[in-house]
Amino acid sequence: MNPAPHAHNDHPVTVTLSDCSDDDARRVLSHLSAEFPDQSPSQDTPGDDSTHATVWTAVFQAFSDGSDLTSASGTGGIDGSVSLTAQGAPHDVTTVRRALARAFTVEDAGSASGDQELESQFRLTAS
Repeated sequence: MNPAPHAHNDHPVTVTLSDCSDDDARRVLSHLSAEFPDQSPSQDTPGDDSTHATVWTAVFQAFSDGSDLTSASGTGGIDGSVSLTAQGAPHDVTTVRRALARAFTVEDAGSASGDQELESQFRLTAS
């Protein structure tokens, strides 16, 4: 028996953020956490200590087709720009991109396809 289209799967999307402030990274990750609320993302989020991260990562199960998602409220915009890489199954990476586009301006900055995986780079700015 074949699974239903867009059913929950075990294909996580790894999201990596760079070239941004701690606050902007926090806002983007908060938005994605709100868009995929049933998930407990594995995150290396910006901390409140004196160290400054240069890269932040999170893993989300982006199993929705996005049609039932609403824009996350209260995450706020970003002040600068954010470089973001999303890696996973093509449909799931597209779902993450759609979720990002509900809160930010998303510019495609390149992609590379594998046999069953897609890695896409985006540049996020305030909407």
